[in-house]
Amino acid sequence: MITHSKPWITEADQQAVATVLTSGMIAQGQLVHQLETKVADYLGVAGGVAVASGSSALVLALTALGINGDDEVILPTYVCKSVMESVISVGAKPVLCDIGNDGNMTQETIAAQVTSKTAAIIVVHIFGIAANTQALKCFDIPIIEDCCQAFGSSINGAKVGSIGTIGIFSFHATKCLTTGEGGMAVSNSSNLLEKMRSLRDGDSFSIRRRIAAPLTDLQAALGLSQLSRYSHFLQRRQEIANYYLHHLQNCSLQLPAAINQISIFFRFTVRVNGNFETYQQQFHQHNIQVRRGVDNLLHRFLGLEPHQFLTAERLFAETVSLPIYPALSNSEVQQVVLACHIIWSTNYEY
Repeated sequence: MITHSKPWITEADQQAVATVLTSGMIAQGQLVHQLETKVADYLGVAGGVAVASGSSALVLALTALGINGDDEVILPTYVCKSVMESVISVGAKPVLCDIGNDGNMTQETIAAQVTSKTAAIIVVHIFGIAANTQALKCFDIPIIEDCCQAFGSSINGAKVGSIGTIGIFSFHATKCLTTGEGGMAVSNSSNLLEKMRSLRDGDSFSIRRRIAAPLTDLQAALGLSQLSRYSHFLQRRQEIANYYLHHLQNCSLQLPAAINQISIFFRFTVRVNGNFETYQQQFHQHNIQVRRGVDNLLHRFLGLEPHQFLTAERLFAETVSLPIYPALSNSEVQQVVLACHIIWSTNYEY
């Protein structure tokens, strides 16, 4: 079975982790600090705070911004539900907005939801496609960039995560850069970085709740090893995307449009007519796992009317996500293409 997502773990990764295991220092230590520094340098930001997950990073960011029960936070309905759960966990009210045709929020969809209580906007870079965060600064509201699917994506020469007030990342097993579990909050504000480190680490002189568990050196070793060859990861994703774009152009489906943003192709999504479950079963018959773009739409959890989120409803119904990751072999990529042509009844030869 060709899985939809899979980490690429090499012998170098295994050796890096093994070295830490035998060192006697497997908790948070110097390797975590090194990972924070190297990620910050890669993104072009002042610093980063490594934590146990992307959700922890988001809770850390919301708390550092002072967001609480009197505040509203705008986020897209077309995103993982853990984003909304993080907003709820700090006591704030999640306010959902629709998206544009590329899956990202737009100035217009956000503007419809802004009120005097709006304390932050969570701008999600969905599928690795960079949203135009700079344009969204027009609201003069703190922006948290959710870059969990977009580590390395950029727009107008700036890496995502470096444009808003705070950027948050996930290093989950299925993400482009993985530490197994893990995440990081980054910022150019020394004040916010200090707050987030204090919220993560606590101190020896007071008793108060710590917001987020830290990353460990064991995890950081894997992250550092992967980061050292991350450009190769992105190159391989681009190669697979280019192959799909070339060999699927005659299929009766809509391919990702050419865009000005630089996408890292965390997902390769196609738009189709018909029932997703039917296509999912057909791919399964070819030993290929495909997924929806997102598992569900957040407004459905809140009982909101679908007519308020027409684009999200359409993308949810029409989107099929094909396997794309560096560990995918050339023969597996060809197998995916051949299955697409069979499913969409296209004459095709290698």
